[in-house]
Amino acid sequence: MVIGAIVIVLMTLPVVGLLAVRLANNQFVRETEASLIAQAAVLAEVYAGMLAADGTVQGPPIPAGVQARLAERYHPVEPSLDVSETAIGEPAPDGRPLPHPPLAEYDRLRTQLSSLAAKAQKSTLAGYRFTDHSGQVIASSGGGTGTSLLHLPEIEAALDGQVGAALRYRAPLDERHALASISRDTTYRVFVAHPVILEGRIVGAVHLSRTPIDLRKFLYLERANLALIAAIMGGGALVIGVLFWRLIFRPIRALRDQSHAVATGARPFPEPLEHYGVEELFDLGQSVLSMAQSLTERSEAIGTYTEHVTHELKSPVTAIVGASELLQTSGDRLDPKRRKRLLETINAEGIRMDALLAKLRELARVRGLSGEATSRLADGVDLVGRDFAALDISLSGPGTVPFSAQERDIVLRHLFRNAVEHGADRIALRSDAKGLTISDNGSGVSRANRDSIFQPFFTTKRDHGGTGMGLSIVSAIVTRRGGQISLEDAGEGAAFRISYGGRD
Repeated sequence: MVIGAIVIVLMTLPVVGLLAVRLANNQFVRETEASLIAQAAVLAEVYAGMLAADGTVQGPPIPAGVQARLAERYHPVEPSLDVSETAIGEPAPDGRPLPHPPLAEYDRLRTQLSSLAAKAQKSTLAGYRFTDHSGQVIASSGGGTGTSLLHLPEIEAALDGQVGAALRYRAPLDERHALASISRDTTYRVFVAHPVILEGRIVGAVHLSRTPIDLRKFLYLERANLALIAAIMGGGALVIGVLFWRLIFRPIRALRDQSHAVATGARPFPEPLEHYGVEELFDLGQSVLSMAQSLTERSEAIGTYTEHVTHELKSPVTAIVGASELLQTSGDRLDPKRRKRLLETINAEGIRMDALLAKLRELARVRGLSGEATSRLADGVDLVGRDFAALDISLSGPGTVPFSAQERDIVLRHLFRNAVEHGADRIALRSDAKGLTISDNGSGVSRANRDSIFQPFFTTKRDHGGTGMGLSIVSAIVTRRGGQISLEDAGEGAAFRISYGGRD
């Protein structure tokens, strides 16, 4: 995917470059056209003033549409040429000879207008020609006076009251290089014809031409600015690169190495990085540290859990194996009472193993529970209390707990059973915003056992089938929901305190 995107980008770069060159050349053409229009407007006014001073007003009246535009206070003329849409014509043809000389009124202005055009050309490098109302050249910055330009479309437009413009190649087709249509450097000129209007009549036209600046010359003229821009961009890129390296790339590589060390076990408890660069990477780093701690704690818990399971299952397995071996080796010589006791041992230890495995499955299921973490406490007391009819159960305080209904019922069932196994006949539940207290009037917990009651497989009722998993399962549920369970001091019986979110 990434390689394909890179290939596409590389393939589009030449096209983008050509489009950029075309766009730049088009802008140069428009700037040249705008400059010629501005010069032509000034020269047209000068030309009209000379004719007015001479008293000459000849030519057709301006069309109604043009007259309406000129009646506006401001009537600017916008450039119209576009190198991507305007057809570039052949080199400008020479003026066509005429059988008659220009009118005397116009011929008197030849010297003055030609001198003006020649002086202006030295500064602007543009070509200037002035025509009368019939398209005959009466003055120019070069030659061609006395000929007609009426065959040029821009002159025809100017003598109709419009501003005409055209693009023409500077050299014939056989003299242009093969890539001229692509490069379009300085192979064409811009032509602009502007009408000369006096007293509502079109008395002549001003015809200007100029080669637009090309991209190479523009870059050369702007070399100092371009060098400054390149230096600024290079410095900016360097600064951005350094910032990216320090704030992004280096912390990411450090996090990668840290995660790899955690995955391989080389550093189960990694230290925080010296700096994370940005807040998002800091959050990611904290997540990695939290994950490493969780994985390590889980690994240790699994190891401890495995040791407990092995230890607890070893006793019944040993008893079953020993009893079965005696039954096999003794045969018919074994006393019937002895045989019965051995069979009872096998049965009892098998039942104990089945109970242990059931509790282990329940513990595994509890750790995988999910769902809405809130439920009504009264509903659980009513449901679970039906299985403990001998218990006098009382409830006070708010009616919700931060456990799912299934988790709530498991917690209550184990705590109720624990109370019954220790001789209680009364149990009280007091709920508040911070937690839940469950107290009973049983035999309580001795000081020697207070620190061990939540450990898996710890039980004082092993001879009566106790597995030591009940309170361990309760602790797992509470811890999973971010809370804590502890044994409180009680004058009578036992009192367990479940704190929500560890805020108690």
